[in-house]
Amino acid sequence: MSLEATQPKKVNMHVDPLCPLAWRTALWMRNVRQERPVDITWKLFSLEVVNRQEGVQPDYVNGRGWTALRTLALARRQKGNEALEKLYVALGNAAHGRKENISERSVVEAAAQEAGLGSDIVAQALSDESTVQDVLNDHKEAVDRYAAFGVPTIAFEGSTVGFYGPVIHSVPEGEEAATLWDHTSYFLTQPNVFELKRDRVQAPPWEPVSAK
Repeated sequence: MSLEATQPKKVNMHVDPLCPLAWRTALWMRNVRQERPVDITWKLFSLEVVNRQEGVQPDYVNGRGWTALRTLALARRQKGNEALEKLYVALGNAAHGRKENISERSVVEAAAQEAGLGSDIVAQALSDESTVQDVLNDHKEAVDRYAAFGVPTIAFEGSTVGFYGPVIHSVPEGEEAATLWDHTSYFLTQPNVFELKRDRVQAPPWEPVSAK
């Protein structure tokens, strides 16, 4: 096996904690990491920003999802990528596992406590206006670099090829997760490939899912 094959592949993954599709893909990528040499850098993206009406300014304080996004940004600033991941997982379990409303500050505070960051980080994030810019910087990077329009958006570090997806219904584990990654990672190296899409109408009901 070559040295290149054993070196971790650095992957950027943009997420919005509100998005149930990004949540499933993130859980899959965490499983991939157990099977393949992959190093994930978690980055943020705002669905509110990308879907807003022209001329409408997002509400960075009370807007849907902004308390969570800004707290994620501060968690990364204070304690790095791993802290962002822990908080994202706690938020995902709340939003997409237990169906709690992470637009509510108390839910984000509980998630921060669960992630080992302490609930006070939420107040710190909301009192620090630079956390808004941190989120917008990640969002702008995805839009400018990959022409991203939603999440999950995934790309190799340093590449200009970024894909929306894969959108998955159930979260693969073990070798199934690894095989899906092997195919996905090929497409991430192909600048001539732009889209491979299937209608989600055929999917079974989208039940709640939590991290294991």
